[in-house]
Amino acid sequence: MKKFFVLFLSLGLALVLAACGSTDDVSTGADNSKDKKTEEKNDDNSKKIDASSQKTEALGMKVNLGDIKIMKDKVNVGINLENTTKKVLNFYPDQGKAVVGDMQLEANMFLTDGEVGGEVQGGVKQDGVLEFAVPEGKEIDIDKVKKIKLNFGDVTTEDFMKNKTVTFTVNVK
Repeated sequence: MKKFFVLFLSLGLALVLAACGSTDDVSTGADNSKDKKTEEKNDDNSKKIDASSQKTEALGMKVNLGDIKIMKDKVNVGINLENTTKKVLNFYPDQGKAVVGDMQLEANMFLTDGEVGGEVQGGVKQDGVLEFAVPEGKEIDIDKVKKIKLNFGDVTTEDFMKNKTVTFTVNVK
């Protein structure tokens, strides 16, 4: 019994530590007080891009990007949103997709850092970092990435009568 408890505790701790570290240096774009480079190559063989100029609005939901960090096994995307209406809007960017080259990456809603999306009440602002995992057995060649297409799905009204898709294409130099 003691072995199972130690194993369970170790597994839980490993999952928590794995989920924490990789989003710490990705800005959600909610705080623009930083003076940062447009693009930078990091010591850990990743590339970080400032995508804060990427903004859109869908049915009263403002959606803005922050940093995008490209790693060989995942892509982290900083995002902030604001429901500018007085009504509930539904939006689930943590269930979105990213296309890098010929690969489609799925968002991992369990590894999202922060509160982003769902039933967003009127006037609410949210921000966080979305993680898009590379399919098993594949890797991103970071130096060959020219653009990233992000499809965050639809913003829908509370009665589901109106919807608008939120997509971005971010060029990578």
